[in-house]
Amino acid sequence: MKLSKTSAQAALALGVLAAQPEGEYLQARHIAEKLNIPTVSALKILQALTRGHLIESQLGRSGGYRLACPAHEVTLLKIVEAIDGPVRGQMRIDGAPAAVEHGVACLRAACTSAADALRDQLERTTVADLATAA
Repeated sequence: MKLSKTSAQAALALGVLAAQPEGEYLQARHIAEKLNIPTVSALKILQALTRGHLIESQLGRSGGYRLACPAHEVTLLKIVEAIDGPVRGQMRIDGAPAAVEHGVACLRAACTSAADALRDQLERTTVADLATAA
């Protein structure tokens, strides 16, 4: 599996938020500084995480971002799917000849099985794990 750069940064951003005292908001520029990325990039990531209901945002001088639920409830799977979309076993072979139908079915089953295993693995790591390591 190749974790996208954006998903990795999103996971680390949530780890930063999880390290904050409960209920406190952190501004995007502070998150960007901790991750050593441009504020614009951090804002795009935070916007996607907000749309995915993983974080909450508040406007204003004392505003910023905070986790929408406890860190132990936010899994890597939720983060990856909020950023990159659903993790599914996909195979792009349409209209395969009848002579290879069995092979196509085996490939499709293998892809589905691999995606299921990946989903299970991503479910095992939470933002709480990332926050303790931060």
